[in-house]
Amino acid sequence: MKKKKKNTNSVITSLVIGASTSLTRLIIDAVFYLMAAYFLVRVSLYAKDFCYQLFGNVTVSDYEHREEKEIYIEAGDSTRDIAKRLEREGLIVNELSFYVKVKINKYNIIPGTYKLNTSMNYNEILDVISVSTEKFDDEEELDDE
Repeated sequence: MKKKKKNTNSVITSLVIGASTSLTRLIIDAVFYLMAAYFLVRVSLYAKDFCYQLFGNVTVSDYEHREEKEIYIEAGDSTRDIAKRLEREGLIVNELSFYVKVKINKYNIIPGTYKLNTSMNYNEILDVISVSTEKFDDEEELDDE
């Protein structure tokens, strides 16, 4: 009879270990998939916001609550430095989306002092502080003719 008890105990022990291993594996898998889903949702929301900033009509504040600011752009300033300064002054929402918009549309930022306000969108700001190099190239072609 003692041998049967040992076999029964070892069977029960192996069943408990197997069940706890399966349960642990299930919990770890569930946590992993939940974290992956959370990460995917966060990245998707960031991408949506970034694209809206890049192609949409995003402003820091509405027209009624706008705040005028004067910004000085020096001749040696990089586009990234200008974008950082505009964000720091509260004129744009995100420096990276502004920087990408400038690079995609090939704007040439002109040094000088400008009065901008917080209700201006990216296109309005760029119309004030820059000239599109594509527009400039088109005008040169017209001059050549």
